[in-house]
Amino acid sequence: MTSFFENRDQLQSYLNHNQHEAVIDLFQRLLAAYDLQQARLEALLDTVNEAVCMIDEADHVVVWNQRAENLYGIHASEILHQPLERFFSNLMLSRVMKEHQSVDEQYHVPCPDKHVLINARPVNLEQQVVGAVCCERDITEVVQLNQKLSKTHEEVQSLKKRIDKIVTQSDAFSAIYGHSQAIHDAIDMARRVAPTGVPVLLRGESGTGKELFTRAIHEASQLKGPFIAINCGAIPANLFESELFGYQSGAFTGADRKGKAGLLEKANGGTLLLDEIGDMPKDMQVKLLRMLQEKSFYRVGGSQAIQVDVRIIAATHQDLEEMIDRGDFREDLYYRLNVVAILLPSLRERLDDIPELVQRGLHYYSTLHEKQISKIDPALITTFIQYRWPGNIRELLNVLERLVILADSDTLGMENLPHNLLHSVLSTEQSVQFSKEDRLSTVTTTVERDVIARVLEEVHYNKASAAKQLGIPRSTLYYKMERLGLRCQ
Repeated sequence: MTSFFENRDQLQSYLNHNQHEAVIDLFQRLLAAYDLQQARLEALLDTVNEAVCMIDEADHVVVWNQRAENLYGIHASEILHQPLERFFSNLMLSRVMKEHQSVDEQYHVPCPDKHVLINARPVNLEQQVVGAVCCERDITEVVQLNQKLSKTHEEVQSLKKRIDKIVTQSDAFSAIYGHSQAIHDAIDMARRVAPTGVPVLLRGESGTGKELFTRAIHEASQLKGPFIAINCGAIPANLFESELFGYQSGAFTGADRKGKAGLLEKANGGTLLLDEIGDMPKDMQVKLLRMLQEKSFYRVGGSQAIQVDVRIIAATHQDLEEMIDRGDFREDLYYRLNVVAILLPSLRERLDDIPELVQRGLHYYSTLHEKQISKIDPALITTFIQYRWPGNIRELLNVLERLVILADSDTLGMENLPHNLLHSVLSTEQSVQFSKEDRLSTVTTTVERDVIARVLEEVHYNKASAAKQLGIPRSTLYYKMERLGLRCQ
């Protein structure tokens, strides 16, 4: 600030040599106005939280406030009237003056250990640029903290992956999510039957996770052989036998001269999933039954029996008992496969699992598509609960991936829901019977409690953070916690 006082001394000297009363009076008033302006400027520079620097047309520093001294550790007496480049190499202020361009809230690193947000303007006098001024807000701690948080986040994610891997290795069923009684009963049955090696029949609608259950049973069984899956409805009937049992060299026109091992042979010592077993051709049902009885089979065109030890797990969404009555499925094969039957619940039967499935699906697809989505619109969860989900979990995950891909904020909302889903929910709401309202209310309350409890746990019971993540006022969170009987741990 010394430069301003030099001008005042010149004014006072002028007054001492010019004693004319009118001149003295004029200059005294000018001097008083100058002193007032100077006092105001000094108060302003000492009041603002930003570091303020001003240079003249020669790039010499003419203003350097206390905040600038504290930020850079350079006293005003050291830098005033000195070239700015003597102290800094990244001279944004000089560029602002030379290029006649203003800067607003721009991230800037004036020296290696300092990070600031800078506002800068050229100083104009009679259409001439006579210098430049800047205000810099110190964000060094914020940047360093963000760097530490990013590093910590990476470490946490790495540790989480390792933990998930260890959990998966120790518990084959950990990849099956949900805590509803229906899914718990199915998992419990699968755990108990996994070590036995007996055939298992998985029943349930399409998309309920039959292959996921089969893989878990295989891993829990400790079988050393591979897991192989075949969809009985996806293989043409005339190719089914060669695919399942394999064929010998020259068995038919176009056959590989070396022959080919079938899926049963490849699965020896492991597990073979026969998905959509109800679509298996009738003649193949007879041959599969014989293989289950004798633990051996013949390749197409072969004369030598091949012994195998394969665990068969069949899966279907069809009513096999009705198919037996129609003569479309063999009753004896049904009893061979149905040693232990496990019914996988539809998503409609496990509505209280939807919040957890959504949270896990959101995390997976956000990571997969590199999106930063941390919140879910509560209305979306309500809509998911009201929808019937004919495609079950497969459909839910499909919708979630769509929403994540199309999301343009940090909140997963309703705006990109498929039209058929919205139409179905609206139609259901319009036709719902009054007698069903109590059940829906109970389910909604249960889900709301589960969502709030999970979010509170994730933020370590910080109610402000929980309210922000849930997208509701803190007062509303307090009310809901009281109504739902939730207490901070």
